[in-house]
Amino acid sequence: MNNIEVDARQVTSMFADLTSRQQRQVYRSALRKGAGILTTETKRQLRQTLGREASSRNWWNGRTLVSGVKSNADRNRTEAKVHIMGDFRLKFFEMGTRVRSINAAHFFRTAKANKEREIFDNMDNLISLSIQRIANRNRQ
Repeated sequence: MNNIEVDARQVTSMFADLTSRQQRQVYRSALRKGAGILTTETKRQLRQTLGREASSRNWWNGRTLVSGVKSNADRNRTEAKVHIMGDFRLKFFEMGTRVRSINAAHFFRTAKANKEREIFDNMDNLISLSIQRIANRNRQ
């Protein structure tokens, strides 16, 4: 990322100048970016665990396993969710099964453990970047 130094008071005043709708946009944008970090890492872990099978299309709807990793940000700007239930088969690879003899891969748990600290550490930076982006858009 770019090394940008911004005064915290300047960012706070820029945030106060935004309308309530724009403030919600700032929070949702930051949450989406944070969820995107975890989504990318989850897809990377899935590809690393399953190899080429993660990107191969299934026969009944043409979707890949990787496309089952989903994320969304709450409208109330309080939380973002990343889940693997976009494709029901992913739960078998995450948790494993006794009947089908699939060993648990725990790709989602691994991705969460790897990136959780990074996401929380970068959240202030993501919020300030979102504030700057929306404030600059309003100036033009």
